[in-house]
Amino acid sequence: MEIHGVRSVLGEAEYLVRQAQERAMAGDHAAAVNFLIKAIDKHPRYTEAYTLLGNCQDCLDKKEDAIASYNKALQIDPGHAEAWFNKGMILKKMGQTKEATQCIEKSIDLYCGR
Repeated sequence: MEIHGVRSVLGEAEYLVRQAQERAMAGDHAAAVNFLIKAIDKHPRYTEAYTLLGNCQDCLDKKEDAIASYNKALQIDPGHAEAWFNKGMILKKMGQTKEATQCIEKSIDLYCGR
């Protein structure tokens, strides 16, 4: 029964993330954020939801919120290359080049399997 409950919660969260992806691709990042928050409420360890949330927050010019979302994804999965890269890109935009470079280099190492 527990396994079924976990699958159903994950399935609901995945559905919400797909809805968020559709909204984001249509340019409605605010609506995407709402779907992602619901997905995270359903499955608080869903790293992809946090990463996409960070992407949408970046598009809404909420840089600090985006960094916090990427940090949450990285707290759950320190090997999440996309979250490292996206965090680095935001830090670069914010002029924090040293930390940005470290994040981007970490993402490259992870992508390349180093």
